[in-house]
Amino acid sequence: MSEVVRIRKNSIFSFFSISSRLIANVVLFLIIARFYGPTLYGQFVFAQSLSLVFILIADFGIDVLFVNEVARDRKNAIKLFSQYFSLKILFCFIALAGMDIFFFVSNSDFQGRLLILVFSAYMMLTAISNFLYSLFKGFEKLEYEMKVSITTNVVLLIVTIVLLVIRASVLSIAIAFVSTRILGFVLAVRYSFVVLPDISYKLVFSGLNTIKNKVIIFGLHLVFNYLVFQLDTILLAIWKGDYDVGIYQSAFKLILIPLLIPEILINVLTPVLSRLNVENKKQWGYVGNAMSKFLYITIIPISIILFVYSDQIIHIIYGSKNYVNAIPILRIFALVIFFRFNLETFALMLTTSNKQNVRMYIVIVAALLNFVLNYFAIPHYGAVGAAVVALITNFFVAALYWITTLPFFYQWFFNPKIGVVFAVTLVGIIILWQFKYFTVFVMAPLILFGFIIIGYYYFLNIDERRILIPDRFRLFTLLH
Repeated sequence: MSEVVRIRKNSIFSFFSISSRLIANVVLFLIIARFYGPTLYGQFVFAQSLSLVFILIADFGIDVLFVNEVARDRKNAIKLFSQYFSLKILFCFIALAGMDIFFFVSNSDFQGRLLILVFSAYMMLTAISNFLYSLFKGFEKLEYEMKVSITTNVVLLIVTIVLLVIRASVLSIAIAFVSTRILGFVLAVRYSFVVLPDISYKLVFSGLNTIKNKVIIFGLHLVFNYLVFQLDTILLAIWKGDYDVGIYQSAFKLILIPLLIPEILINVLTPVLSRLNVENKKQWGYVGNAMSKFLYITIIPISIILFVYSDQIIHIIYGSKNYVNAIPILRIFALVIFFRFNLETFALMLTTSNKQNVRMYIVIVAALLNFVLNYFAIPHYGAVGAAVVALITNFFVAALYWITTLPFFYQWFFNPKIGVVFAVTLVGIIILWQFKYFTVFVMAPLILFGFIIIGYYYFLNIDERRILIPDRFRLFTLLH
């Protein structure tokens, strides 16, 4: 199978896998927010956000490292699996113990504490399943992750909607989250034997000294990288309360859907770029450039829509004056995701060239900066202050990634096409802002269509379109 065909197929599999998971969660959280109001929603989302923090502790970079190692050395996949799986289980139990401590020390009421306890089981199951997904990615067999993800998230969506219809408690909904993760774990184990028939789940702790330094680097990066982008929610809960968390997360959940785009590309291209870094450095750089250009032209219309029409979007989604304070936060997040999209490729180039230690140092400094700025911003400005800090932090991280990959940044960003698209964007924002009260249902499709034309016919060349866009999605080839 050629490189281009493999990337195309895995892009489709990854799209359905990640989008099913993300869309199900976003839809459910939006419904929960609408049904239960900011306070109960704040409790629920805090417990779920806390579980995500401990999922990262359970992961500690093991998943990404395992993908890279298997992609580079598939002949030793069975040995690598035994080593990394044993380490994964150890970190899972450490994370479980840590999260359960929160059940006893939390200042929340009894229902809030029970939610933390339920989501600790969710954390454990999700962490182990994610490791099995890494096995599929290392062999570039993303169809198995897609099957598990679609099945579990469709079931979760159906069960949760039924619970909402009968007006069940938020605790019941949390239990539904855990139950579907059990289903996903069972399916992932089954498919692991298809990908690697001789796989063994026997725990083996000998020989771990040889990988501990890599694990530490990847682990510290993962934990601090998450804190860079999620610490604000935790600090809001501590320093302000459930209402501010609910308002902040109501806007944050809306940017999770566009963020599935870089996640899909990272999912697909991490093993590819890791392998190409060893086999073909020129092709490694070319694929990275294609990814960077695609993310750049994709995020511009999305950011414009979220920035200009934030008030309409909040009103349409939540339909309540209770969330009016989320409007300026969503407008700030429109800028945040612009930088997020434009740092991801440079970060991935560091990872796939064995420079993960550079990423680790960057996110550690960024997390400390985020904490210090939030220490002053959140008590005085609440959720809006946290959003501004998120913008500053993301720009800081992006700038450091660009500096540490300066040859790529100079080559990929300093060219006439980037400048032309950026100028068109600025003019477009000025014009659209004057007519921002036009309905988003009309303007959003027009904006997206305009940038699809620009991206397809002007910005991406033929080879880049072949790599990133499957033939079945090339709607505009009919116009040739």
